[in-house]
Amino acid sequence: MKHYLDAAEEAARTAGKLLRQNFQRRQHVNAVAAHDIKLEIDVEAQELITKLLLKEFPGHALYGEEGVVGDQSSEHQWVVDPLDGTVNYFYGIPHFCVSIALRLRNEIMIGVIYDPIRQEMWSGQKGESSRLNGHPCHVSERADLAEAVISIGLAKTGETINANFPLLEQMIHRVRKCRV
Repeated sequence: MKHYLDAAEEAARTAGKLLRQNFQRRQHVNAVAAHDIKLEIDVEAQELITKLLLKEFPGHALYGEEGVVGDQSSEHQWVVDPLDGTVNYFYGIPHFCVSIALRLRNEIMIGVIYDPIRQEMWSGQKGESSRLNGHPCHVSERADLAEAVISIGLAKTGETINANFPLLEQMIHRVRKCRV
């Protein structure tokens, strides 16, 4: 699995470099949906990731927001969001990442999330502890929900809002602070 993880990290860093170099520059918009946006840089980042991963693993499939390529019958399936946080990116808000996972026979085996602004690589591999820039990381030792600070981002569909606001309202009263 290490070979897969290394390849995913390299692909995420390469796409992240492209995103960082073009951050806060005028972006070409490919499509706009109700509360979402698709940028040309999304396509460019996915093409970079695709080139790197399928060159290394030509028999694999790659499923991304910008399309599906490779051998669709493969048990090795890369799942990619080349620019997770496109709206933030478009508005110059430095909270976005590159997300890559490898699914093997319908089970996620590895995953990486790379923040190109902070240059933080979060990675995980089935059966092992999560890592931040190669060092083990762990969840907070706080066990009491009343001591927690939570951060929330919601999709803006009517269904999501209707389903999540009642839960959010309950949660807000149980935690120390809620960041939206």
